[in-house]
Amino acid sequence: MSSSSDKARFLKALAFEIRRKRPAEEALTECIEQEGRGGRHKAFRQAAAVLAEQGFVPALLAADLIGDEAAVVLESLMTESDHRLLAGAIAGLAEFHEKQ
Repeated sequence: MSSSSDKARFLKALAFEIRRKRPAEEALTECIEQEGRGGRHKAFRQAAAVLAEQGFVPALLAADLIGDEAAVVLESLMTESDHRLLAGAIAGLAEFHEKQ
C-alpha cells in the first residue's frame, strides 16, 4: 500500500472493527476483503496469505501498513488480549498516516 491516506483509511477501518470486539485476525480478514471489493486486491493478496500462515502483525507488515517498530508494539498488545488497547494503537497509527 503506497499512500499515507490509503493506509490511514485502512487502519481506521481495522481499529473500528477491533473496537467492536471482533478478533484481530477476523477484523483484518474483513478489511482485506473490503479492499478486494474496492478493486485493490493485488496489494493485499500477500497479506492474506501471511495472515493465514503467520498471524496478524506479520500480515500488517506484509501489507506495508506498519513498520518494524510498530510491529513490536502491536505484538506486545496482542499478548495482552485487550481489544481497546489494540484498537487505540491502530487508530493512533492511522492518525500518524493522516498527518503525512
